[in-house]
Amino acid sequence: MCVICSRRDLISGAIAALLLRTESSYAVESGPRVLCGFNDDDLRSYHNSMTSTSGDTKFDSALIAELRRILQVFHVDPGFKFVKANNAAATDETVVQGTRGTVFIGLDFVRKLVDHDDGGISVAGVLAHECAHIYQYFSPYNEKLKGPTNLWFELHADLLAGYYMAKKLGTETIRLTDFQRTLMQGGTFNEQAVKNHGSPGQRNAAMDKGYRLSRSGMSFEDAAREGKEYVQRL
Repeated sequence: MCVICSRRDLISGAIAALLLRTESSYAVESGPRVLCGFNDDDLRSYHNSMTSTSGDTKFDSALIAELRRILQVFHVDPGFKFVKANNAAATDETVVQGTRGTVFIGLDFVRKLVDHDDGGISVAGVLAHECAHIYQYFSPYNEKLKGPTNLWFELHADLLAGYYMAKKLGTETIRLTDFQRTLMQGGTFNEQAVKNHGSPGQRNAAMDKGYRLSRSGMSFEDAAREGKEYVQRL
């Protein structure tokens, strides 16, 4: 039995179209790129190992159900591919026909999150973080969030993930601690590293800000704009 399917917050979906669309062209721009903790070499590796299914249809359906809810909030339409990796990542490259951008879901990584036994909260938060990057790539914030490291880019994605978690959890703030724990354990915390995701305090502050903006009734687009200003002050 697939572990993730037994979690009460990940409800099985009926359509696998998000993962099963036909692949289209793939290209890597010249020059080094570091996007959400991966570089060109990682991207090539993901492309070589990507698949439309994890091999477990119930597992796939559970993830698809969560992704569909996230996409409805973020108003994006990326493709999704499973890859052999202990990571989750997003790129502006389109590898699935009829989509815009791509989220790579590392099977080893997401299954470790499932083992947290937190009702799917960590999985949902990470998927929201990656879909937030898709939103960023095709918004005005792609340029405005650039700095000497990935810090603002990553904190803004944490903020938007927090926005989604408010839609998912409502007033169940106690359950946010599970996602907070995942943020503290993930990413790179090195102020000099290009891959810098921010300190645990910065990441949780950004996530909490997004949660509060969502609970206030602010639209996603307005939260993204205010969030950009907020993370650049952290």
